[in-house]
Amino acid sequence: MTPPLPDAVGSYGAEAIEWIEAAEKKRLRWWQRLAITRQLEHREDGSLCWRTIVESCPRRAGKSVRIRGLALWRMAHADLIGEVQTVVHCGNDLPICREIQRGAWRWAEAQGWVVTRSNGKEALEDPDGSRWLVRSQDGVYGWDAGLAVVDEAWDVKPDTVSEGLEPAMLERLWAQLHLTSTAHRRATSLMRSRIADALAVDDGETLLLLWGARADDDPGDPAVWRAASPHWSQDRARMIAAKYAKALVGEADPEADDLDPMAGFTAQYLNMWRLTPAARERGHAFMTDHAWGDLVDEVPAGPPYAAAIESWFAEGVSVALAWRVGTRAVVAVGNYPDLAAAASAVKVSQFRRIVTVGASLVEDPALRGLRCRAGQGRAGVSVQELQRLIGEDAVRHDGGEHLSGQVLAARTLPGADGPRMTSAGRADAIKAAQWAVSDCRKKSVGRPRIVVAV
Repeated sequence: MTPPLPDAVGSYGAEAIEWIEAAEKKRLRWWQRLAITRQLEHREDGSLCWRTIVESCPRRAGKSVRIRGLALWRMAHADLIGEVQTVVHCGNDLPICREIQRGAWRWAEAQGWVVTRSNGKEALEDPDGSRWLVRSQDGVYGWDAGLAVVDEAWDVKPDTVSEGLEPAMLERLWAQLHLTSTAHRRATSLMRSRIADALAVDDGETLLLLWGARADDDPGDPAVWRAASPHWSQDRARMIAAKYAKALVGEADPEADDLDPMAGFTAQYLNMWRLTPAARERGHAFMTDHAWGDLVDEVPAGPPYAAAIESWFAEGVSVALAWRVGTRAVVAVGNYPDLAAAASAVKVSQFRRIVTVGASLVEDPALRGLRCRAGQGRAGVSVQELQRLIGEDAVRHDGGEHLSGQVLAARTLPGADGPRMTSAGRADAIKAAQWAVSDCRKKSVGRPRIVVAV
């Protein structure tokens, strides 16, 4: 847990806890009370100390009650905060977010608040205009947010936060981003990077609240189960014992959403995060999550200036489209099941120039109708060239998952003939993006055209 900041003089926690317990008609668990108190620490001028809360604990500890209570408290105390409140709530599963809010519908109606139950438009609104909006990952854009909540953030795209929610918090009073999740082996970089950063550096803005077992703990030890759980009861002890017994015999837990029974158990019930996946241990990453996120830009209107296609064996085909914007190129990369679908995507984009295509694909009949030239170079060289272009401030991207995932996972080591890839994942999106961006940097050549009026 991050220690209090030197300029913290108190917390609104006691007031919030009393109000939430009255509204929920239940006593909050000790850890919920602690978390609320820490989250609402404030300075002498009344402003909140923490802009980001990164919270993680095992399943069924009570995260939903805490989310609901704090959202309602902020809405009901807009006068204390100093402005009308908008709570934007998203997560990996929209029905789960809806279920958290649904627990407050009857209470809200009894207070004279407006409750909207339509799927995808769930909202609470109190008479002063404060709102609690439940939205999908792709539906958070365009709102102002005093409190932005991301539930089960292990499966939430990083750009939902960096491009959707964090800009929505600008110039809001008491603005806070609340990321909460249980561990998961297939987690996106969002929670893993935020937890790792908070453990490594105290940035003065991020409060880390982390309950879980350590990497060297024995997953079969009941003392470890107890230590990893902020809430404990005999019923919970029996449940975890049963889950562990099933994991030992290789029976997967459907709730864990993981084909590896023991990995699912240690993630869901011991909250053990894999902050450094084994696939990334060898070699050097050329781009951090935050640095890559800083390069996101909007795709311009109109046909692209450059296009490139590359495949990765039988795993798929990447299509990179790039637009010239001043001295920079803005690139977007899509993933397609086969070369025919990739060629169709280029045609739909209304691209009319020469497409750079992986050398092994140039003669494929699926590309009929496109003017093509062969793209050259190993994946490691494309990574090096893309890194150079980024260093020259010549690259922007649309934040898409396909390219971002490959860029952030790529690792290289020096080789006699240039960088060698040490990561085992796909790199076709990187190669296609580098080709398209490089094509944007080339000067147009050719004979001038003379237009004669008749």
